[in-house]
Amino acid sequence: MCELCAMKKILWTLAGMIALTSCGNSDKQYISEAEALISEKPDSALYVLNQVENVGRLPDEWLARYWLTTAEAHAAMNQSLSEDSMVAFAFSYFQHHQPIDSVRLRKARSFTSSYYWWTEREDEAKKLMVQSLEESRKAANHPETVSMLCGMAKLALKNNNQKEAKQYVDELLSIDGGDKNHAQLLNALAVNYYYEGKIDSAIVMFKRAIAFRDTAKDSVYVWRDAMRNYADLLIDIGRIDEGIAMHEDIMAHYSRSKEYSGNELGPLFSLSHAWLLKGNKERAQHYMNKVEEYDMSNSTRFCVIGHRMVLDYATTGRYNITDMAEFANDIRNRMNKRQAVEKAKERSIQNLREHELLLTVSRQRQLIFFLLLTVGLLAIIIALSVLARRRKRLLREKEEEMQQLNDQLQKMQKMAEQRAKMVEAERKADDAPAAESTVTLTGTTSDTITLEISNLLYVEAVGNYVKVCQWLGGKVQTDMLRATSKQMEDELHGYPMVVRCHRAFLVNLAQVEKIVSKAGTMQLLVRHSEECLPVSRSNMAGIKDAIKSL
Repeated sequence: MCELCAMKKILWTLAGMIALTSCGNSDKQYISEAEALISEKPDSALYVLNQVENVGRLPDEWLARYWLTTAEAHAAMNQSLSEDSMVAFAFSYFQHHQPIDSVRLRKARSFTSSYYWWTEREDEAKKLMVQSLEESRKAANHPETVSMLCGMAKLALKNNNQKEAKQYVDELLSIDGGDKNHAQLLNALAVNYYYEGKIDSAIVMFKRAIAFRDTAKDSVYVWRDAMRNYADLLIDIGRIDEGIAMHEDIMAHYSRSKEYSGNELGPLFSLSHAWLLKGNKERAQHYMNKVEEYDMSNSTRFCVIGHRMVLDYATTGRYNITDMAEFANDIRNRMNKRQAVEKAKERSIQNLREHELLLTVSRQRQLIFFLLLTVGLLAIIIALSVLARRRKRLLREKEEEMQQLNDQLQKMQKMAEQRAKMVEAERKADDAPAAESTVTLTGTTSDTITLEISNLLYVEAVGNYVKVCQWLGGKVQTDMLRATSKQMEDELHGYPMVVRCHRAFLVNLAQVEKIVSKAGTMQLLVRHSEECLPVSRSNMAGIKDAIKSL
């Protein structure tokens, strides 16, 4: 009954462990709360998603919703989606799950295409983006259509496909406020036309980009990038006065708003360059001195140093390459450090991806795992129960054997005592001399120990000596003799009561009070001394045989 109760307790504990490992309702509540926050507070939604503890144990539906909401939060916060590989799992789930959740499916397809775009899998990205664009058009979903057109235009620009880029940009502008809200795409298209040598097309795109520079939603971008690029183009094609006037207009606009603080470096550098082209070295030097007051990136610094060398040569007739040499050395050191950091980052990303792959295990595999775990634990419990029974039976048999040996030992000792009394009585009746009962032990030196064999307790090997313990005068006396236990065994061979119980001990069975079992080993409790002598496995059979034969 006790074993049955213990088994029930173990099974209940196991059931509790399995229940605890399953996904709790709190994780699903976190996901639902994040979905409600995502449109207005993506940062808060991401914080709530970080509270989910058992991502790997979520059912497939909730796992798909978790990763879709995570990707949506990253996109809303303008973060790279290059680490959101699990959004592809969400897309696969919503694509095949019935009934189809069209809203989540469109979102999953869109964010998966963005993930492919960020990870430079452009063909896969474009295929999904085309599907998303077609569905958004059919559903008349204006925000998603605008988003898809922006993505398709950026992808076309990235691949230098000017025809597709212009097609998507024109459609985008036709449905989203003319040229007011997409100066970034127009600027990028103009720059691409410029690098292809299509100057007229570039000028057209730049003019469209800056047409609404004071009223567009992206007005800051227009003044910060599109205007500057257009002015630089004018200087490059020889319309220097127009370019200078535009850059001065840009500087005046910057001075009226703190929003452009730190952006003055580009126009100042362009003005220095333009005035040098016109041959006005004083004006060029004036703007160059202002440029050098700013902190700048490596690429900008390289251009500034090169321009400074040209300006110095135009002014003094001499080149100064010291700054360029120091810059090159600094760039090399930075490049080495950057490469080391990039390698470490690649290793971290690889580790993260491997970790994310572990989260793709389906619910079915998890159930199989827990089933196998349950079966395994039950098998272990049964095996432990069988081993416990076997151990209990062996201990009981050993106790019975110990009891039997102790009974035989006491019987043997009583018989030995009776035999000794009979011998002594016969000796007195016949008036015969006393039997030889003393023994002299000799060692490797001239020292000897003489004792009554009946008083001998045990002999112990201690290094190069043996310790002889005997009961003498009502107390235990210990003598040391330089000898080996083998020598003592040979000298005591004629006394069958003295046997070897261990490689370091010889014991007089007549002085053994009881045989006990400690820690699974047999030990001999010696009278008077209260010492327990160990019995080695190799000598156990000899002890048993000696007791039975005696």
